[in-house]
Amino acid sequence: MQTSIGSITQNFNRRNKNKIAYPMFSVTNDLGFVAQVEKFGDREMVGENIDSYKVIKNGEFAYNPARINVGSIARYNGNESCMISSLYVCFRLKNDISSHWALHLFKSHRMNFYYNVYGEGGVRVYLFYPNFARIKVSVPEFLEQEKIGSVLSVIDKRIDLEINLNDKYQQQKVFLLKEMFI
Repeated sequence: MQTSIGSITQNFNRRNKNKIAYPMFSVTNDLGFVAQVEKFGDREMVGENIDSYKVIKNGEFAYNPARINVGSIARYNGNESCMISSLYVCFRLKNDISSHWALHLFKSHRMNFYYNVYGEGGVRVYLFYPNFARIKVSVPEFLEQEKIGSVLSVIDKRIDLEINLNDKYQQQKVFLLKEMFI
């Protein structure tokens, strides 16, 4: 079924009005949601006025409107809520959409093309929710979405394992070469 992203998602802006000190996260293009203490170390990235930050719960999505075209879109998979910058665009999926399938869709090369087409600006492309919601996608039945998401997740895990194995082989090679030529 051909439809728009706006018909399968719902935009929201849940602000931290109660000023709860949730863990602060960022959305990266390669790792998805990352705790800012991991990303920035000792530098304090949280401002004093945390009521403007957005609160994200497990299974919800966010993206950086100025960096979505380089992959800065992700699903939050934490057990407890977190907060992110007020600059991020937040949305959740509607009930008949598989989050595994949708995550692969949003990270695909085809969607990246549409992010650039529907984005605004010059040197830096900005894609805010109204234009994001206009992007047309083909949506299979829910069970098919689940199958596609599962297969692609298995492939991603296999790629990660192969990359890790290759890194270990490279380390072993460096060690052996160092030992051989001492």
